[in-house]
Amino acid sequence: MSASGTISRTRNVLANWGGYVFAAGVNFLLSPFVVHSLGDSAYGIWILLGTLVGYLGLLDLGVRVAVTRYVARFHAQQDHAEATRIVSSALVTFGIMGLLATFIAGGLAFFVADLFEIPAELVSAGQIVLVLGGASMAVSLVGGVYGGIVTGLQRFDLSNLAEIAIGVVRALAIVVALKTGHGLVALGFIQLGVSGLRGLASYILSRRLYPELRASVYECRRSHLMMVFSFSSSVLLLQASGMLILFSDSIVIGVSLPIGMVTFFAIAANLTEYARAPISGISQTLTPSASALEADDEDAELKRVLLIGARIATLIVLPIVLTFMLRGHSFIGLWMGEEYAGPSGDVLWILSLALWFATGYQIVVATMMGISKHNGLVPAFIIEAICNIALSLVWIQSFGIIGVAWGTTAPRLIAATVFCPWYVQRVLGIPFSRFWFTVWIRPAVAMVPFALGSWFIEEHWPADNLFLYFAQVAAVLPLAALGTWAVSLTPAEKSRLVPPGSFGRLVSRRAG
Repeated sequence: MSASGTISRTRNVLANWGGYVFAAGVNFLLSPFVVHSLGDSAYGIWILLGTLVGYLGLLDLGVRVAVTRYVARFHAQQDHAEATRIVSSALVTFGIMGLLATFIAGGLAFFVADLFEIPAELVSAGQIVLVLGGASMAVSLVGGVYGGIVTGLQRFDLSNLAEIAIGVVRALAIVVALKTGHGLVALGFIQLGVSGLRGLASYILSRRLYPELRASVYECRRSHLMMVFSFSSSVLLLQASGMLILFSDSIVIGVSLPIGMVTFFAIAANLTEYARAPISGISQTLTPSASALEADDEDAELKRVLLIGARIATLIVLPIVLTFMLRGHSFIGLWMGEEYAGPSGDVLWILSLALWFATGYQIVVATMMGISKHNGLVPAFIIEAICNIALSLVWIQSFGIIGVAWGTTAPRLIAATVFCPWYVQRVLGIPFSRFWFTVWIRPAVAMVPFALGSWFIEEHWPADNLFLYFAQVAAVLPLAALGTWAVSLTPAEKSRLVPPGSFGRLVSRRAG
């Protein structure tokens, strides 16, 4: 792989991290404000309705991923006519699916009060939010085609700059709306407006980055629809299973427990999603990169990139996971309030265990999509989703939201630690033991000093405010860096970071 390719991947990863850090920071600051402004019941309703609308994302049908893959391929081949036909076919598909999403959401609005125990004074607002959510999904589907073009061209830097600007507008709108006494309906309108802004930004970026591509209804071809769906059908099954895994918890809690308990679970679940965001910054860049490597027959580089990506992802997420597991209760108490520390902290510990091992799995899935080897992942995802729902429904009866957390974690651990390395060995020939050692064992050993330091601080110097808490985390982070350098980095990686003789030259210049 050329140096320019490595630089491009690095730039894209850094751009994604910048976008995710910003989004996580905004959500971190907004979450306590939104929860306390709405109250546990109203916020629980917001999460539940968002979950229902999220299922409408299945109408994506895996098409956006297909757009990303084929745009990346045809742009590299300078076949702009084929790229145009693929995008045009996707737009026609999403136009139809967008209308369907709106109608389905409108139908669900009539039954939402029967599905969940929603307080009578919030039923009308909930119905309006559902309809607005359906419209927002319709806009997102169409706009997602242009987002897929930008992703296929691997310009994550520009898309993240646009996302940051939109995030600022969204945050300000939420603060103003809730400060002036508005509630769920206002949040629904803000969500719709944000979807429109995101779609407009993607459209403008795609036109500037790929002016040769001119999408039109008249360029839609049956052959290209078949090409898209031949790739996206298995992606759809992966997405459907993933959504069941991601969203089923709130539904199970909403139909089995008081609706306010959704809030306690969502606080912990949202934290793990924020922690997962930096990993998405890596995985999203791997799908188009893997496609390009496959097209160039660079199998050895593909294996190297997958292992490096999975290892780095684990190294990045482990300090967060260990902080959640060792100090999560304290953090939630300082962040959201002591009344949330116990139940939400317990859920966070359990979900963090799944996050630990799911990071490498996430990198593998993105890579397999890039080389069209994701079909074999579908049965594992479906089985995991079924086990997730079944175990959650059984264990919630005895253990409440803790049972739901274990119902999510147990199947994910088996899928990530057993199936994932087996599938990598089967497809790419990377030995099972090598994957385990590279992706999980070495990073875990590297983090032992950080874990001990975090435990010691929590036991002997517990924080009484968020500023001190983050200062303590920052103080022990160098232990994670030292452990990574000593245990997890290869000699070649150390040489790239600190070229041989550079320290001596620095000392000589200072002495002179």
